Amino acid sequence: MKIEQILQGLGLNEKQARIYLALLQLGRASAYAIADHAGIKRPTTYVVLGELIEKGLAARVPRMRKQLFIAQSPEEYFGTIEDRLEIAKRALPELQALANKNEHKPKVMYFEGVRGIKDVSLYRLKKGEKNIVGFYGGQVNLEQDLIDFFDDMSEKFWKGDFKTRGIAPYHKTLEEYRERDPMHGRTMKVIPATDYSSRTWIHVGESYVTFSAPQDKQAVIIENKDIAKAMRQIFELVWKALPEAGGKKT
Repeated sequence: MKIEQILQGLGLNEKQARIYLALLQLGRASAYAIADHAGIKRPTTYVVLGELIEKGLAARVPRMRKQLFIAQSPEEYFGTIEDRLEIAKRALPELQALANKNEHKPKVMYFEGVRGIKDVSLYRLKKGEKNIVGFYGGQVNLEQDLIDFFDDMSEKFWKGDFKTRGIAPYHKTLEEYRERDPMHGRTMKVIPATDYSSRTWIHVGESYVTFSAPQDKQAVIIENKDIAKAMRQIFELVWKALPEAGGKKT
């Protein structure tokens, strides 16, 4: 990893990292020389130098007729980061206790785009709640990239020993999935599209509910055990009212 990327990982933005490295290499230098070395416009360089001074990473050289700047020691900066990390570690238990007081308050996360749809599936995999129930829609007008991704995720959920019960409309875009249901740990009840035609996919774990609309590239995750429990109970009511899985698709 480049040193510039390391500095960005420690809290500097790209321009701050470039100018700080230029300062280290130049020693005492004018804003003009720093801007030229870092490849950044001079007005921007003045702004960034001010930011670095506030962070304790740079300083103005005193009693000079021409304004010069110098980098502060990297050792001091890393020492400051270590001090902050130690403070954060000491504060973490109290912060977690405050968060736990609000465990019944739903946490809602909104996602957009192809990346967002993928992130919701990856969230379910990482969450690791093995027994999933849900409602599924068709795959009309989905990009091939997403279709391939969902195929790959089906394999990962199966290898992770996830078990899914779901309700889905009969749709030609889902026929291949229905053929692979048994080998991927899925038990599905298929109903006529005239009764259930939604394109939204709903997955319910023990502590979360996800709503995904792949065609619109929008998705929502709600983390809340009470909401998940209510959605599971709704699913069970519908599941029990339908014919046994494996019946004729209509």
